[in-house]
Amino acid sequence: MERRQGVGTVVTARKYAHGLDRLLGLAETLNEHGTITNEVRSAGRVSPPKVVAQRLEVDGDVVYIERLRRLNGLPLSLDLTYLPMDVGGPLLDEDLVNRDIFCLIEETTGRGLGTAELSLEAVNADPHTAAVLDAPRGAALLLLERLTHFDDGRPVDLEFVRFRGDRLTMSARVSRS
Repeated sequence: MERRQGVGTVVTARKYAHGLDRLLGLAETLNEHGTITNEVRSAGRVSPPKVVAQRLEVDGDVVYIERLRRLNGLPLSLDLTYLPMDVGGPLLDEDLVNRDIFCLIEETTGRGLGTAELSLEAVNADPHTAAVLDAPRGAALLLLERLTHFDDGRPVDLEFVRFRGDRLTMSARVSRS
């Protein structure tokens, strides 16, 4: 709790730091802060939006996975993931509730992940996202868009992750070269 003169007492919650300097899944990133759980809201084969097909460099269907991610039982993020069929298809038979997708991709394909392109922006919660994340409609969210590649450069995972802005902060250590 925090008290401010003229404002009153405000309940404040701890924000967790999510580093941007390594390519890790959410459970790998926040494991020291508690337990990450996944509620798989949707998983299956879909016809992708044109921009998704272009970014993943695929023709035809992809695997789509929508998950609500919780940290210590509290809603933290809504993850929308698109994967090429040859990579995502086998994941549909795996434990998407208790495992990070990055680890599953590497295990099922026998290939390593290499690099990712990230963009981060502030957005307001639309009605669907607000309801899923148990946040007020219009609440501030952090939208992370990440296109992950295999170590040979092939795009393999396109994610749109909406984080509750009141529960997470993004951080990185960068250097000037």
